[in-house]
Amino acid sequence: MISIDGSYLEGGGQILRTALGLSTILGEEIEIFNIRKKRKNPGLATQHLYVIQAFQKMFAASCQGAFLGSQRIRFSPSSEVKASSIFLKTETAASVGLIIQAILLPIVILNKEVTLKVIGGTAGKWAPPVDFYSKVVFPLLGINAHLQVMRRGYYPKGGGQVSLRVKKSDLGSINFTQRGCFIKVSITSIASSSLKEKNVAQRQLYKARELLKETYPNLEIEERFFYTDTFSSGSEIYLCAYFENTILFSNSLGEKGKSAEKVAYQAVAKLKEEIESGAACDRHLADHLIPYMAFLGGEFLTSQITLHTLTNIWVCEKFLDKKFSVEGNLVKSIS
Repeated sequence: MISIDGSYLEGGGQILRTALGLSTILGEEIEIFNIRKKRKNPGLATQHLYVIQAFQKMFAASCQGAFLGSQRIRFSPSSEVKASSIFLKTETAASVGLIIQAILLPIVILNKEVTLKVIGGTAGKWAPPVDFYSKVVFPLLGINAHLQVMRRGYYPKGGGQVSLRVKKSDLGSINFTQRGCFIKVSITSIASSSLKEKNVAQRQLYKARELLKETYPNLEIEERFFYTDTFSSGSEIYLCAYFENTILFSNSLGEKGKSAEKVAYQAVAKLKEEIESGAACDRHLADHLIPYMAFLGGEFLTSQITLHTLTNIWVCEKFLDKKFSVEGNLVKSIS
């Protein structure tokens, strides 16, 4: 059994999500203790219980200590698919993106064909929006998957509906060190129908375009905006910078008291920072790549080595002989 200190480095839910995936792939029973010990509300939150539930439903795993506030679990994995299609309904705006992050790794590495349907939050603070997977993760890693968003879900009520179908994929080693020529940027601006009268989606889009053109006057920009029915009012914008060999991503969320223009400004500022760093892999994609690199090998040049990335490296090295080297912002997997 592998014992993992859940308070190490980033000390959040990332340790749990990555460890459950690796445990499932390798068939290694694990114990995680000090779960989120340094957080204001330590232990398992509702979000993490849904992640555990996903593994129990899809892979018939068992878990002791899986209750709200628990700081210790014992997870007994199974790598056999119990149900090729599962449904999870969260009672909050729990992040669908984080559930996908956790369960996608074993599905892809074990080369299974499954369908996951989730009701929850489709975009939220400190979590990847669901679009990050369809626009960046799937195409860059060569994952054969289709993600459909039937309804957007924002805090606090959530209620977003997402369907993810993953098929068998033929993956190669990961190599994002040379991004090539800058091709274009796509802007997608989304807002709840309740915000249509204030033109929130258009204002986010127009401001993002204006700011991008100030820095890159000859840049090709693809753009779209739309309104959608949601249980809680919200808005979001996400940007994709396309290069010959990679895609850089940034996003920003609307919230009470934040203007549509500020939402756009934050997303553009983050994207400019990624572009100007010379990175071929944005800082958020970097931590997603680490567990895949543990099995596939490779290297990437990112804009910033975050605690999430270092935490994932540490968790992977708990399970595997494969090690990682970090030189500046270049990360390599080594035997």
